[in-house]
Amino acid sequence: MPIARGVSGRASATPRPRLLYGWDIEDEQIELALLPPSSRVLAAAGAGELVAHLAAAGHEVVAVTANREQLEYARRRSSGGPFEVGSAERVLDAGRKLIRAASPAWHRRRVRSLLTDASPQRVQQQWRQRFDNRTFRSVLHATMAPAGMLAAAIQRDFSTVLPAHFTDTVRARLDARLGMHPSPGNRFAWRLLAGEDPPGYAPPVAPDGAIDFVASDALSHLESVAPASYDAVTLSNVADGTRADVVERLGRAARRAVVPGGPIIVRSFAPTADARASALADDDRSLVWGGIHVQH
Repeated sequence: MPIARGVSGRASATPRPRLLYGWDIEDEQIELALLPPSSRVLAAAGAGELVAHLAAAGHEVVAVTANREQLEYARRRSSGGPFEVGSAERVLDAGRKLIRAASPAWHRRRVRSLLTDASPQRVQQQWRQRFDNRTFRSVLHATMAPAGMLAAAIQRDFSTVLPAHFTDTVRARLDARLGMHPSPGNRFAWRLLAGEDPPGYAPPVAPDGAIDFVASDALSHLESVAPASYDAVTLSNVADGTRADVVERLGRAARRAVVPGGPIIVRSFAPTADARASALADDDRSLVWGGIHVQH
């Protein structure tokens, strides 16, 4: 199985030294269910939350990104530092403000009421009746379409390409998955729809020394380490929008760097015909992934 779907595009991202995102959108429950106990794991540093969850669960983590400002934020955040707003959160917050200004259904109090309902079926019904309205669809298109504000902000720094018809895809995923996952404790749903964490949520704090932060892109690092250096690799959506030949190199490097049978986990925004990858995306509480590909 290929590591992920590759398309023509840039060979790799050259991120500018600025904070791109302050929250992760990878559900640690996926990784924690797939990793052998006490694994040595290579992970995308992200916003420091996923790697902190892995470290808190007893894994030894190497966190990589070529963006030094993002890396230092991940280091701070995983050690108990405060949330800081990144570029992605600013764009999404602007979209939420537009929706609230134009649609009474999206008043902050009503969104919170939706998210505190413990019945996924009632949440899904309310979502369909009140929240997935014309205003929401218009603003979603302006922010998250391939030519929208979020895509423009992301593509200045990443090779990520949002799939065609992404706004319709996101609406369908929200509709289905809000009916699968209880919302009250789902920080991903709260962050996406309300721009805040659920009441009482406390981010994980990694044990001292459990995470090694490395300033490198994933491909360069994987090609530089000795064979079988890791028990597992998880790289978020590193392959989205990346040239197919580079995705192939990434797959070879990951397979070489991981012990035989160790999982290699890659997410993608794009839809997939792979039934297992699609099912894992449904299980991810962040609600937005198209596929989560796992190679052993």
